[in-house]
Parts: sequence; structure tokens; C-alpha cells
Amino acid sequence: MRRAAALVLLAAALSGPGAGARSCPALSLGCKCAAERAKAGGGPGAPRRRVVCSGGGLPAPPEPRLLPEGTVTLLLSNNKITVLENGSFFGLRALEKLDLKNNLISTVQPGAFLGLPELKRLDLSNNRIGCLSASVFQGLPNLLRLNMSGNIFSSLPPGVFDELPSLKVVDFATEFLTCDCNLRWVLRWARERAAQISERTACAFPRQLRGVGLRAARDGQLRCAGAPELHTHHLIPSLRQVVFQGDRLPFQCTATYLDNSTQIRWFHNREPVQEDEQTGVTVEESLIHDCTFITSELILSNIHVSANGEWECAVSTSQGNVSKKVEIVVLETSASYCPAERVTNNRGDFRWPRTLAGITAYQPCLQHPFAAGPAGAGSAGEKQAWRRCDRTGRWEDGDYSHCLYTNDITRVLYTFVLMPINASNALTLAHQLRVYTAEAANFSDMVDVLYVAQMIEKFIGYVDQIKQLTDVIVEMASNIMLVDDHILWMSQKEEKACTSIVRSLERIAAHTLSSNSQHMAVNSRNIAFEAYVVKPESYVGLSCVAFQRWDGAPQGRPPPAERGAEATPDQQLRLRCTTGRPNISLTSFHIKNSLALASIQLPPSLFASPSPALPGAECKLQLLVFRNGKLFCSTGNSSRLADDGKRRSVATPVIYAGTYGCGVGNLSEPVAVSLRHPGEGTDPVAAYWNFEVLGGMGGWSAEGCQLAAREPNVTSLHCRHLSNVAVLMELSGFPSEAQGAVEVLHPAMYTCTAVLLLCLFTTIITYIVHHGTILIPRKGWHMLLNLCFHIAMTAAVFAGGITLTGYRAVCQAVGIILHYSSLSTLLWMAVKARVLYKEVTWKAPQQPDRDMSQAAPRPMLRFYLIAGGIPLIICGITAAVNIQNYHDNNPYCWLVWRPSLGAFYVPVAFILLVTWIYFLCAGLSLQCRPSHQKDLPEPLEPPPRLGGTSDLLTDSGSISVTLNSGPPCPEGDGVHSLRVQFWALVATHALYVALWTFGAMAVSQRWYLNVVFSCLYGITAVALGLFIFAHHCLRRRDVLSSWFSCCPSYRNALPMQAYVHPGLGPEDGSQVFIGCDPEAARCGASSSSSPSSAGSAGGRCKLTNLQVAQSQVDARDARPAPRPEPDAADGKPVRHTSNLHGRRSHRGRTKPCRDGKHHRLKMLRGPSEHPSSESGSLHNSHSESYPSGRTSPASGGRAGPRGAQDGDAVPSPSEGSDGGRRGPDFAEARRRSGSRDNLRPGGGAEREAKRRSYPLNVGSHNGGLKGSKYDINLASADSVAGMKTGLWKSETTV
Repeated sequence: MRRAAALVLLAAALSGPGAGARSCPALSLGCKCAAERAKAGGGPGAPRRRVVCSGGGLPAPPEPRLLPEGTVTLLLSNNKITVLENGSFFGLRALEKLDLKNNLISTVQPGAFLGLPELKRLDLSNNRIGCLSASVFQGLPNLLRLNMSGNIFSSLPPGVFDELPSLKVVDFATEFLTCDCNLRWVLRWARERAAQISERTACAFPRQLRGVGLRAARDGQLRCAGAPELHTHHLIPSLRQVVFQGDRLPFQCTATYLDNSTQIRWFHNREPVQEDEQTGVTVEESLIHDCTFITSELILSNIHVSANGEWECAVSTSQGNVSKKVEIVVLETSASYCPAERVTNNRGDFRWPRTLAGITAYQPCLQHPFAAGPAGAGSAGEKQAWRRCDRTGRWEDGDYSHCLYTNDITRVLYTFVLMPINASNALTLAHQLRVYTAEAANFSDMVDVLYVAQMIEKFIGYVDQIKQLTDVIVEMASNIMLVDDHILWMSQKEEKACTSIVRSLERIAAHTLSSNSQHMAVNSRNIAFEAYVVKPESYVGLSCVAFQRWDGAPQGRPPPAERGAEATPDQQLRLRCTTGRPNISLTSFHIKNSLALASIQLPPSLFASPSPALPGAECKLQLLVFRNGKLFCSTGNSSRLADDGKRRSVATPVIYAGTYGCGVGNLSEPVAVSLRHPGEGTDPVAAYWNFEVLGGMGGWSAEGCQLAAREPNVTSLHCRHLSNVAVLMELSGFPSEAQGAVEVLHPAMYTCTAVLLLCLFTTIITYIVHHGTILIPRKGWHMLLNLCFHIAMTAAVFAGGITLTGYRAVCQAVGIILHYSSLSTLLWMAVKARVLYKEVTWKAPQQPDRDMSQAAPRPMLRFYLIAGGIPLIICGITAAVNIQNYHDNNPYCWLVWRPSLGAFYVPVAFILLVTWIYFLCAGLSLQCRPSHQKDLPEPLEPPPRLGGTSDLLTDSGSISVTLNSGPPCPEGDGVHSLRVQFWALVATHALYVALWTFGAMAVSQRWYLNVVFSCLYGITAVALGLFIFAHHCLRRRDVLSSWFSCCPSYRNALPMQAYVHPGLGPEDGSQVFIGCDPEAARCGASSSSSPSSAGSAGGRCKLTNLQVAQSQVDARDARPAPRPEPDAADGKPVRHTSNLHGRRSHRGRTKPCRDGKHHRLKMLRGPSEHPSSESGSLHNSHSESYPSGRTSPASGGRAGPRGAQDGDAVPSPSEGSDGGRRGPDFAEARRRSGSRDNLRPGGGAEREAKRRSYPLNVGSHNGGLKGSKYDINLASADSVAGMKTGLWKSETTV
């Protein structure tokens, strides 16, 4: 077998290319031939050949005679074949697979596949085949798979597969495939033949079936209904054309060709276009391309001015018509332009550009991504406003109907109008609409009123079925009366909206009253409604009074109705009716705490004319009372009417009476009406509203009505007919509703607020002017000033502006300021409580040896961001959402109820909770502390001994004693203990909360409660002011000293006395001040005291050498050196009073103490066993500070066994440290001191000799030059290395 295979290969090699050419004649066309593997189980026969002619650019299929015998596979893909003619493959009887994909085939003639009886697979995909018929596939009895996807046909003619009896799989997916009624036969054919439609065959049209597989579609979905959806419909040009007279302009219209009924017609301004050579209009004959597209051309060869307008290409089919339009603008020699113009309306802000005459300009609508309703549907391109510039260069009225309303309320109301209403949803929609009309005072567009009026008309039709609708309708009409007068006037003039609302209200009784419901009453804010079923034979008269409750205003304060102010929600208008003819007087109304506004008396003879009613008949009697005449807008101007050309206006409530079911003509007895008006008007006239005058707009007429009597604020009249009745007056000099008298608070509130402000501003000014001498930490200073300022702001704005409701802008500003200051005050108290809690619970952290680093300072900015930034954000958001939240017809200038819940009361509750938690924790911590820690703080370490054992005299005759200070601790108040600070803050917090509560109750309550809460407010205000002033000023010796220091006689009268910090001996590590007051001495003891305090302390503190020497020798001999004594409670060192301000550096709020014109106090160095700084002490005074190491004196002391421990600085927590402060670099000072000692070992003896050569008790009033190169540092008695000699030889400091 191996030998036979080798021989076959050798023979093939020897045959050469010539043999291949003879066996494959199509080789000259670029085709390749190869042997095809025989089928499994097939016996020997003719050779099977595979011919590949792909990608050769063939324009037509190769002739069958050029293909070898036995060709079973022919691949002709990726060529340029355009037509398959009849018999193109005739003779290839053995062909089983034919691949023609990716060509340009557009025409397949009938019989193109004849002579292929064995063909099983045919691929015609991705060509341009548009026309198919059953004759195309003749001669393919054994075809199993057919692929026609990717062509351009949109449908298949019925019976196209009839010549394919063996077809099992077919794929005809195209980008234009339209799944309509014309493809139903395919589904039936597939079911009958058991053929399979490929899953890739999906619908492209219509849109609702796009992407749905045809074999998954149901017959019911394949329908032909409505206008056809064409996959192709183009008009070129498609945009507006601007041409000159005499130009040539061609048009081409291309559309989908569905069937023989498809035609293209042309229209100009909706008129059919006829071909006319004289005018230059030519219409070419329509052409059909590949049974898929139809094209028509229109040529305008000599354009005339008459060609202006729209040109339309209309495609008519058996299913319907579809058209495309384009606008033509023909310019003459002299063209005009419409100027650029800006139009702002309820649909948006539109800027129309300069536009050529005859052009229609388009502007996109403002998009609202979250808009709801039908107006929000559709694509963004469809939402355009347009406006035409006419031939004369003037703008016509634009069309903005496609744009959404810019106002949110208007958009919602428009959505209500579009909703269908029925008996099942009428009540729900009415309640929803009522919620939006509650904000009617904010309506800014007349269409808001129009839409509400339309909805009320719709709801009236359902009141007979849904009785609850009456209450909602009356309340909506009442809310509409809050709309601005001008907007109501515009809505009345536009579509008679006000008349529609009044007419709807008058028809309620006719729909609602029946034998089962004989009485109905509805009360609302501005409208009262009452209706009865009356039997005329038993009618004896009816008297009704409209009144409102005003909850008992205090004496001297008239009710809101008399002041002309709007009624509050609880002051609803009510009607009270009684039968008969009782004597009714508005001035002496008998119901307590009520104010009568109007009354009407219907005579017993009401139903006596013109003809008596039938016995047993029932009449419906309805009464309406309107608080004012805002729904009766007079749009005309006629002197024949009662308003006399709008000179008079409605000055009283409007009262209406009407009957249904029985007629009432001219009454034999008049109807008596009494109406209250806020003040004395001029030229009153009794009138009724006539709906028929002024072209149906309505107006006030005086016919049949006359004045009967006048009293102060009350006018009576008689009318001979039933209608809406009112009194008109001339309103010049008449008190306007918006300019009512400003309501004032109780006098006690103003007086006590003044006392509070005096105390607060006195405290603020004191702490600002004397901030350098008051012993208060930096954080405490900031928090106290901000707290006092915001309390003062709250009290001042509350007392001065809470009642300014007549001035909308001022009232809104007052509400915003009160909102901000109230929140900020509570937040500053919370911040102060947190800082106090941190100080109470502070413990010195354990630091490793020689770790002198201090915690990074934290700035005060974080407190301002919390206490000032958070209220600012809340107020800003509340005002940005709706600025009317700060007024909205409230009786006082504050937030309305609903927004105030989330914008004020919830944040306040959270702030109070946090503050009280801090109070509780701080109080418990103070209660659990040992008794000796509840007073002023103690030193962290035992007080060191006085540095040195030598005499304390100086050659200059001045002396100061400095004791070694312990490690730094958090700053605190230098006067009040933590316990005192805690209870002071709690008291301030409680008084402020009580002040705010009493103030709110005082303006919201009436009568005696108003007086009670006003007095409580005053008492609390005085208590709060005096408490802050007494605690922060009067009970502080440093504040009193600062005040007294301003008086020269006080400074000169100060006694000469030595002072040490309270509770400390001269050896406790503090400075000893001579002849100065305690507070000034305390400033001198601090390393960061202010210049003012240094000057005062230095100038008044004097002591002779002998006095100091004697006091120090006595103290040294009488007591041994103290030893450290740890705290008995927790074993930790306690704090020292003198160190409370010892950590202040040059970057603090106050400046370092400097020498004044008096003698400067010098500090004595610490003991020699504590060489932790160049001066011999852990914390140097500013008089010993050296600039950048120029001539810093070396320390001559020796380090004892505890030197390293005493030199360690204990950092404080960030909460207890002021921002921007740094601790001294003790390690660096120690290093420099040691290095200088090594370099100059003999310096001590020289300085000692030099010191002994100076005279004693020589006065030096100028002092030494600080930082001078002549400064010498003297040590203790054992070593003279701590001696410092200034520039002046008479000055020596130990």
C-alpha cells in the first residue's frame, strides 16, 4: 500500500501545471480547483471537484463549460456579480453547494438556477436583491437550505417558495424587513411544510416588533393598520432653502416601494403641483428601483416669489399616506429683516435672532428631565417653539405650545387638565388638586387660575354622585381668592376664569340637594356656603349672618378682619341662619369672640311672586358669602356701571342668595343686607354683579339696589332681586390691606430686650478691648463672643421685626435671620459644651523619655464651620427651595409650619440632644473627680525648689522670682473652675431655650396668654443678660482689674505688696510679684501675657533687695526641699495653677510681656539639678528669650539624676490646645547648653569675679538690652554660670 501511494504522488508531480490546466479550465479566471472528498458510503464514480472563485472581482458567473466535470461545490463569494441571467449555471448537474454571498446582485432572472437538480445549499446573502418571484427558484427540487439575508427587500411575495418542495431552513433577515399582514403567508407555509425559519430572521419594522423573531410572532401581531411605516422616505433637500428670485432648485423624493399602488405626488402649500413649463415647474416620471424604492424628481428652474412656502412630497399607498415637507424662502432684491428680540413667558426664555423676512425661526424648548405628563413625552428634537418673520420684517405671534411650562405648579396643573375624570377618580383628583391650590398665593401665571377653573367645572358634574366633592370645590375656590388681583384680572379677561368659578359655586345646590339631603353647609377660609330645601308654603323668612372667630385678641388690638389683614387658617368664614326675621346687628353680634362680617334677611314674601309655587313643590335656596370681591373682576371701563369707570372698588364682603326650582322676580319686600368694611370709604354705592354686561365679562350694576343706612364700618342696603351684592366705595385714602398698621409687642418685651442687649454688648466690648489682660483661653474667648453676639442678634431681630408682616421682603429677611441666629446660638452652646467636656476628661498622655514633641494644633476654623456654616446651609436651602416659606401670610415673620419641621425643629431637637449628652457626661465626670480636683487645676508635678541658694539681690536693685514650671497642660479659665464653668453654661443654655420658647408663645397666643408669656419672656431676658454680665465680668478679678486700670487714680493708689498665685507659696514654681495687683501679677506669671499686662505689672511691681533677700532666706531655711507627692487617687501628678497659661507662645492671641518705661521684672533661674534650658528652667519667661541663638548664654548647671525626667514635656490633647502654638524645643536648648559649656570651661570663674566687681544697689531704670551680646547667665550659689549681665554694668539678674 505504501508503494502504491508513492507512485500516485510521483505521477502528480510529473504531470506539472499543464495537467492541472487541462483538468481545471477555469484556472484562467483565477479560480482554483481541488478534489472534493467523497461522501461516506458512496461507491466509486466520477471524481468530485471543488471550485473556488472567491475574491477575484468576477463581473458574472463563469460559464459552466469552463468548470470541470463533477463540480459539486462552487464558491463565487466576494465578487462583483450584478445579474444572474437565465441558465447561468445550466449544465452543472452535480453541483450541490452554490455560494454567491457578498456580491452586487440586484437582479435574478427567472430560471437563473435551472439545470441544478442536485443543489442542496444556496447562499445569496449580502447582495442587493429587491425583487423576488416563484420563477426565480425554478429547477431546484432538492434545495434544503436557502440564505437570502442581508438584501434590500422588505417583504416576500406569496408563493415565492412554491418551487422549493424540499426546503427545510430559510433565512431572509434584512434591515428593511417589515412584519405586517403581507408576511402572514410565510408562517402558514412554514407550519404546513414543516420548514424552519432561521432565528436570525427578525423584524425591523414596525417599531413595536423590532428585534422580534418572525417565527416567534403571532398572526395577530402581523397587521396592516394606520399609516404605513416606511423604512425609507427621503426628501432632498430636507432643510429650509433660501434662494433668490430666478434661481434653479431641484427636489428628489425617495420612498419605500410597497406594491403597485405606491405613488409619489407633489404639493405646494397643500395644493397639488402641476407641471408647467412657463413657470419652470417640471415633474419627472417616478422610477422604481429593485422593487424596493420609488423615486420622483421636481425641478424649479425659474423660481418666482410665488414659490414661497412649503413644498411637500406625499407618498400614497394602499395602506395610507406619508409626506415630507421643506420650506422655501424666495428673496427679492431688497430683503427685510426682523430685529433680534427676547421673549419671556410661562414657557421659558426665548432669544429670537435677527431673521430674514419670510423666514420662520425655531428655538429649542427648555428641557425638564423629570417632567411628568404627556407634555414631557417625545424626543427632545420635537420640542421647539417657532415664530415667523413676515414679508414686511415684523415678528408674528410665536407658537410655544410644544414647550413645557417653566413653573412646576403650572406643569402639574396642566397635567391635571389632561387627565380623564370619571366618578371613580374624581374625588381623589380633587383632593390632590386642593393640595396645590393651597399654595395659590404663589401663583404667578394666569393659566394657573384657568386650569383650576376648568377642573372645578369638571368636578361640578360629579357632585350629585359624590357629595364630598362640595367641600373640596369650595375650599379650592377659597384658595383661588389668595391669588394676586392682577393675575385674577388677566385670567378673567383671557377666558372668564373668575366668572366660571363663581357660576360653578352657584350651581352646587342644584346638583347636591335632594329629598335625602335637605341641608348642606361648608366653611372655608374665604367662602362660606349654605343651602336648604325649602317648601314655599311653609316659608316664613330667613336671616343669615356670616362671621368668623378671632380667638379673643387683647384689648386695643382689633381683629384681623378690621385691620384688613388676611385671616389665619383657623379664622374660617361661617354662616349662621335662623328662620323668621330676627333683629340682626353686625356691631352687637351675640356670639362670643366672633366678628360679624355680613348679614342678609330674606323676606317671607320671597316666593309670593311672580306666580305662587305649586303646593308641595320644593325649592332649593343657596347662600354664599365671599370675604372680598377678588373673584368679581371688572375688566371693562364704563361710567354707566356702578363702579363708575373703576373709580370705585369692592370694599365689603360679597353675599349671594339664589333659588332653584322656583322662580323669584321683583320682590314686593326688598332683601336687607348689612356689610362690614374695614374703614370709612367715600362715595359708597350699593351694587349687584351682572354677568351679562360688557360682552359677558360681567360688571357691577346699581339697578334695584340702594343704600339704607350707614354706621361706622357697617353699611346696610336693600335690593329687589337676588344676586351677588356688595358695597362699592372710592378707595383713595382708604386703608389698604397690604399697608395695615404694624402690630406691636407687649411693652415689657421691648424694655427687657434692651436690658439683655446692654448686658451682652457690654460683655462683648469688654472682652474685645481688654482681651490681653483677661485670663481666658483662646477658644473660650472666641466661643463667648460668638455666643453673646448670636444671642443679641436673635433677641434684637425678634423684638424689632417679628411683627412686620405688612412688608413682604422685610418679613422674609427677618425670618431668615431668626432662623439662622437661633440655630447658630444653639450650635455655639453645643461646641462650648464639647470643649468643656474635653477639658474635664483630659488626662496627660504618657510620653517616652526625651520626646518633646507637642500635638499638632487645631485651628478655630472648625468651630466656625460647625456653628456658623451648618445654619447657613440649612437657611440657604430652605430659602432656595421656596422663599415664600418665610412669610406665606403668617401672623408673624417666621417659617410656615410644614417647612419648619425639617428646616428648624428637627435640627434643633438633634442639637439639644447632643448638647444634653455632653452636659450629662461632663457633670458625671465632675462628680466622680476627687474633691481636690474640683477646684482650680493643680500642677502636674510637685513644685520644684527655688532655683539656687544664693542671695536674691541684684545689682540693679530689682528682683523677680521665677519658679520652675511643670509640663504643659491644657489651657483653661484662669479664674473660674471647671465646675463653675459647667454650671454657668448649663444655666445659660436653659435660660436661652426658655427665652426662645416664651418669645414664640408670646407672638402666637392671644389675650391673657399673650400677656403671661410676654412677662415671662421679659423676666427670662433680664435674667439671661444679668447672669452673663455677672458671671463673665463682675465675678472676674481680671475683668475688674482691667476696668480699674483705665483709671489713673486707681493705678497710683495701688499698695506695694508681694503676690503669688492663689494657693501657692513662693517656692511653688511661680514668679513672685511685688507691689502689683493679683490679676496683673497673674499676667506676669504667664509666659504669653500681653504687652499691656506686662507694662502694668512691670511698672507697679517693685521691691527692695533686702526685702526679697530676707523673704527668700526665711522661706529656704524654714522648709526643707519638697519631694514629689503623687495624687492619692490615681497616682498621677496633678495640675498647677501657674501653668494654665504657661504654654502660650509668641504665636498666641496675646503678645509677650515686654519692658515698659518702669523697671522690668527679672526671673530667677531654677535649681542647678534641672539644666533643661539655657536659662535653667523648663519654661522661660519672655524676658529670657533669645533670638535664633545669636548670643544665648550657656548654662553652667550640672544635670542631676532626675534631669531627664523633669525635662520631659507632656503634650496636651488637641482639644485643649490653641491653634498655632508650639512648645519650646527643650532638647535643642539642652544640646546647645552642653556644647557651650565644653567650649568655655572657665567662663564661670571670670563671670563671678566680674560680678563681684559691680556695685550693689545701683538703680538702672533703662534695664538691659534684651538679647544683647553682653548678656551673661548666672547659675546658682554653687556655680556662677547662671549670672546674666546686661549692657549696663549696674544691672545684674540672677
